Amino acid sequence: MALNNVLRESVIYQESDPYAVSDYIKKNIGNHMITIGKSEILKASVWHRDFSDVSLSRVTYGGQVRVQSTDLEDIYHLQIVTRGKCYWKLGDKDLITQAGEMLLLNPHDKVDLYYSKDCEKIIIKIPESIIYSSLADNAMLVPKGGVRFDHRVWKAADYKCLMYLLKLIFRESESSQSNFSELAPYGSLLAIKLLGCFSNNIQMSTDVKTHRCFLHIDNFITNNIKDDISVEQLAVLSKVSQRTLYNIFTRYKSVTPMHYIKQKKLLHVRKALQRKEGSCRNITEVALDFGFMHLGRFSSEYRKVFGELPSVTLRNRHN
Repeated sequence: MALNNVLRESVIYQESDPYAVSDYIKKNIGNHMITIGKSEILKASVWHRDFSDVSLSRVTYGGQVRVQSTDLEDIYHLQIVTRGKCYWKLGDKDLITQAGEMLLLNPHDKVDLYYSKDCEKIIIKIPESIIYSSLADNAMLVPKGGVRFDHRVWKAADYKCLMYLLKLIFRESESSQSNFSELAPYGSLLAIKLLGCFSNNIQMSTDVKTHRCFLHIDNFITNNIKDDISVEQLAVLSKVSQRTLYNIFTRYKSVTPMHYIKQKKLLHVRKALQRKEGSCRNITEVALDFGFMHLGRFSSEYRKVFGELPSVTLRNRHN
């Protein structure tokens, strides 16, 4: 996945005593204890760097290990498995995260998990204060008992914008030119992304929920613009009925979901035809690439929107 081998320049221990790695993690990432089989001889590694108020790390124990924590204190842990599997016991839930999947832990969670032999994961430590500051900035109240994210397994590939932000944060963290005073906005942006991506106990007004729902749908359409997207798929993605979905699009764009998708596809086709760099592609290739199978109908719809045939757009890019 995209975050494999991050923090390569920030190695703390490599193929070392797992208890030394555990002690370092206790001091810098989160309180815990490890249990290793008596016959096991493991070579553990940890890479770590602080990034403003956020802590970034990559951990592997090199074998099967049990990790227990009675209290994560006032921090959230976003844990992303990059290799192998993790087996979790969180309250009454038994969960498994494997490569390309992630889990968000809350402050004061009691954690009991097992690393598989080949498990390696990224741990991003986010202080509670960053989450609360983001709520205040967006005029939202902290729930009684604090912000709690649902214990669910999330597929990293479904959150492209979040993963892009994380890649940027890891890259900036190892930049010799990074100034901590200039990095604080990254923490706030990460908090906003987490609040928007993962289900939690924050009560938002209907207007805020509807707007975020539309933004989530719009991002999905943009990220999958070449795919054949259906109303049913968008309804499942946004966890609303198809009727509610139509109402959301009527409110924000005054069109149906399918009409909006077609308009965005046409706009992407136009941008592709106008692009001067790269090899010259013909209209048929571009149209098919974005899912327009009936070329005559495509040309007619393109002309209605842009006032010219796609052939004219392609010809004019050389002028």
